[in-house]
Amino acid sequence: MLSVLVAAALALVLVPPFMADLELGRAIESADAAYLDEAEAHLQRAVAWTPANAALHRMLGDVYTSMMLFRRPQDVYLGKALASYRQAARLTPLDSLTFTRMGWANLYAGDAAAAEQAFLQAHTLDPNNPYINYSLGTSYLWQKKLANARTEFEIAQRYYPAAPEIKASLEEVDRLVTAR
Repeated sequence: MLSVLVAAALALVLVPPFMADLELGRAIESADAAYLDEAEAHLQRAVAWTPANAALHRMLGDVYTSMMLFRRPQDVYLGKALASYRQAARLTPLDSLTFTRMGWANLYAGDAAAAEQAFLQAHTLDPNNPYINYSLGTSYLWQKKLANARTEFEIAQRYYPAAPEIKASLEEVDRLVTAR
């Protein structure tokens, strides 16, 4: 009888992570094939199995961000993306990637000021990450904070001197400064 109870207890402990991993695998396959509705459904099931897994919440935010780019009304998907990212941030408040993704979701929705705040939080957590510098520079560029944008792009360029995105961004800053 005791062995049956031990086996049942082990099953209760091991099944949720296994089921979550199974759904995660299906979600990744669906997202890779651009089946965003399926990816969303699989990630929601994975989150239901392991609600304290911040990576799953962040991935769900990524799916909603992708949906936001192609579907209307955009604000519905932005709200879902931000809710997922906020939950991931609550679960792992020191994860700069979550704040970076949150910033890009805001930027894609046209809210550069909200993006800046998220990127600044990411930068506080990971000050030597050139992708965060580039992201922060992009939010500054959208807001026409050209001196700040240049600074962030130049920092990113020190890490990746040949990156065409950074070069193009610096050229845009120069063009806007000249146009003033």
